Parts: sequence; structure tokens; C-alpha cells
Amino acid sequence: MSKTDHENLEDRFDTGEDVLDHFETDVIVTTRRLKELSPILNLSALAREAGINIQTLQAKIRRDTPLSGEETARIVAALKRFHLATVA
Repeated sequence: MSKTDHENLEDRFDTGEDVLDHFETDVIVTTRRLKELSPILNLSALAREAGINIQTLQAKIRRDTPLSGEETARIVAALKRFHLATVA
């Protein structure tokens, strides 16, 4: 018996694989999005996990300064380690 798409996605998600491609959407990590998520997301813990200076991240969020490509990649990787993602 073959697995359904839903089960395949669960298996991919559980093993840490990217499942967003199935939904044809982009991972959205911007300072504006992080600010929106700040009431429910510990940005200090996220910055530590991503290896980003928390004061730098907070300043970028406060000023709505874009994240660098490296910062974005580190934040996305940190979120993925905990099976989290933010999408549009």
C-alpha cells in the first residue's frame, strides 16, 4: 500500500526535510515578519540558535533594516532545526 501525499509530507517533515516546496510557497523571514512574530517567538533564543548577535537583530527589527543573506539563512536553518517555518 502506498502512502498518501499527506503521509509523505509528514515523513519528510519528521526527518527535517523541506516540505514547503510541496506548497509552492517561499520561506518568508524578514525583520518585519520577525517583529510580527515577536509576541509568540523568543527572538533572543532564535538569535542565539542562529548565531546572530541579539542586539544586532533587535536593532534591525526596530529600524526595519533588511537581514543579510547570511542572517536569513541562519535564521531559516535555526527554525528548521525545530521544524518551524514562516510563510506568506
